Amino acid sequence: MRIVGIGGGTGLPVLLSGLRKLNEDGEEPIDITAIVTVSDNGGSTGTLRQAFGMPAMGDIRNCLVALADADRLLTLMCQHRFEVTDGLAGHSLGNLILSALYQMSGDFQSAVQLASDLLRLEGRVLPVTEIPVTLCALCEDGTTVEGESSIPQSKVKLSRLWLDPPDPLPSPGVLEAIEYADAIVIGPGSLYTSIIPNLLVEGVAEAIYASRAVKIYICNLMTQAGETDGYSAVDHLRALQSYLPAGSIDACVLNNQAIGTGLAKAYLRSEAETVLFTRETEDEVRRAGVIPVAAALLKDGELKARHDPDALARVVVSLANGVTGVQELTCGQSNRR
Repeated sequence: MRIVGIGGGTGLPVLLSGLRKLNEDGEEPIDITAIVTVSDNGGSTGTLRQAFGMPAMGDIRNCLVALADADRLLTLMCQHRFEVTDGLAGHSLGNLILSALYQMSGDFQSAVQLASDLLRLEGRVLPVTEIPVTLCALCEDGTTVEGESSIPQSKVKLSRLWLDPPDPLPSPGVLEAIEYADAIVIGPGSLYTSIIPNLLVEGVAEAIYASRAVKIYICNLMTQAGETDGYSAVDHLRALQSYLPAGSIDACVLNNQAIGTGLAKAYLRSEAETVLFTRETEDEVRRAGVIPVAAALLKDGELKARHDPDALARVVVSLANGVTGVQELTCGQSNRR
């Protein structure tokens, strides 16, 4: 089974780690490919991409780690972040390794492949493009914002996103992975800064539409301050659909498990709201031409609302096999042929 995940941030690695675990358990062989955004410009990633003139590597690093053996010392070291030390403070070792491999190879995808070999990956990680890009946004008040890290700080509803330079070419293997996938999973992750930037790379949105795969959108558990304030599940879905040809999404996976009181109070202070499956949500998603899929996806015992990797992976594999928690997915749905 060939499953392609598209996204970035902290969301896509959750899906990848769940799929890797299924592979390790030997339940069903899965060929896993992650297509990852490279537009981040904040923190360690932003400093290193400016210093070396390379695409952003932070989201790539997180996906590499998610597909690697979690117990190996090298995997743990890649997530180590230096503190206090002058010159290295704030940098993760994984980012530094990718930067070194980029200098050695002179090619970003080769650097990612070398890192994959070092970590003995259970799958592939592909940067969506090898061109250093800047994410730009037009806000509803007419102002423009440049830089992924600046977009949530604008606190104004977003109207349109684009990359600079526009329409960068996809990395080798990206369009082929999408074409031959059995399931394409978009998300979870920050809608405007982790997911949609991938769709702005030349040919990616069209390849998703044309693919015979089941196309699945994993909706976030919570709204995100500065990006999706006040968004319902269908608001998330329709925003995603606006960057894809009509009929590109077959199923929308939504959490139906309420968060605990403590988490709810914490998110109330941050003005984030839960995005839960309801009967009204089900009807709205159907009217958007997409099958709603409800599942208990919240990971227990976390300080933040996180998807449970195992539960999420099992839902995705069920969808890839043609069955959802709401109804059977048939070939007549959307443009799947």
